Parts: sequence; structure tokens; C-alpha cells
Amino acid sequence: MRTMGLNLRQLKIDPDAFAKEYVAPVHRMGRITVGLHLVAMFIPPVALYLIYGLVPPWDGFIKGMLAAVAFAGPFFIIEPIAYYPVLGISGTYMSFTAGNISNLRLPCALVAQSALGVEEGSKQGELVATIAVAASIWLSITAVFIGAVAGGFLIERAPPWLIDAFRRFLLPAVFGAVFGQFALRGIAFAPFPLILSYFAIQARQPVWVVISLSVFGTIIVGRIIYKSFMTRKEAPQS
Repeated sequence: MRTMGLNLRQLKIDPDAFAKEYVAPVHRMGRITVGLHLVAMFIPPVALYLIYGLVPPWDGFIKGMLAAVAFAGPFFIIEPIAYYPVLGISGTYMSFTAGNISNLRLPCALVAQSALGVEEGSKQGELVATIAVAASIWLSITAVFIGAVAGGFLIERAPPWLIDAFRRFLLPAVFGAVFGQFALRGIAFAPFPLILSYFAIQARQPVWVVISLSVFGTIIVGRIIYKSFMTRKEAPQS
């Protein structure tokens, strides 16, 4: 595995060929699949109208849309910026179509890149993330099917304390593992999102403010540290 990672890091990729033979087809197919996905989202309400004649009242429809936009609108900007360096182009298309990005697609791509020794944001990392996200989608389909069939049977027979533990600690454990994986890639930057998000939560800010402050605040701090490092590196030695 380590040898394969070294080969991938040393792999030379022609930028023009990469843009023509990989990026362009990915964008073309991505626009088609995302467009079909958007159309498919309207099939259930249209079917309810055509088959049963059900139409929601306009005031309820507008209130629901405003509530959804107020909550999800900021993530429309935040999440692509935060996830793209790891997922890459095709990984972003697939992840935002399949869902479960932060708790499944992103960790799978990151672990694959770490195992093969390639950096996120590189062309080699882009290819590895594509394979990892695609594999995670097929595996999640299988896991969801098994969970749907066997999950109810197991939950009904599990003790209450175990069910309560899953409800309380499963999601924090997943996010903690993802944060730890990223922290190992840049331990100097790890405290900043924790500090920024802590003060935002203490100030009772909404979720999108906490995430925005953590993401963009860490980017700004990282940029300042990088420029300071490069300035010291380029300074003449006395």
C-alpha cells in the first residue's frame, strides 16, 4: 500500500490532458446527472397532484420554502468550498447527489488519500477521491439495504441503554473521527476551528454561522500562517 502511494505521488499528470480527458467529461456528465436528479426531486409532488389531486396551499408552500432556504441556503455556499479540496470535481458531483457527505463520502475519500500517500487538492488526490467516493456509494447502497432488512429486527431486541447510547454518541463520534483525521494532516491548524466554533456556540449563533466561522476563519488563519512562514523562509539569513 505504501509503495502504491509513493508511485501515485510521483505520477506525472499532464495538465492539458487532465483538463481535456478528465475534467471536461466529468463536468459534462456531472451537469447531466445533477440535472436529472433535480428533475427527479419534483416527481413525488407532481405525482401526488396528477394522481390524487393534492396541492399544498400557497401560503404553506411559501413558508416551507422560506424556512428551508433560511436553513440550507448558507450551506449551499459553505459545503462545496469546505469539501471540494478533498472530494475534487467528480467526487463533489457524486457526493452532493448521493448525500451523506460529512459522515461518509468525505471520510472515505480522506482515508483513501491518506492510505495511498497523496495530498488532497492534487490531481492524484482527485483520482483517489473519485474511486473512494464511488466505492462508498455502492457499499452504502448495500449497507442501507441490509440495515433496512435487519435493522428493525435488531433494534427491537437491543437493550434500551444501547439504543440511547447510539442516539447520543454515534454522530459526535463520527464527526470527532473526521476532525481527528483532518487534524493529523495539519496539527498546527486544528485548535482554530475548535476555538472559533466554541465561542460562536457560546454566543448562541445559528448552526450556519458556527460552520461559516469555523471554515472561513480557519482558512484565513491558515493563509496568515502560510504567508508568515514563506516570508521568514525567503528572508535573507544574517
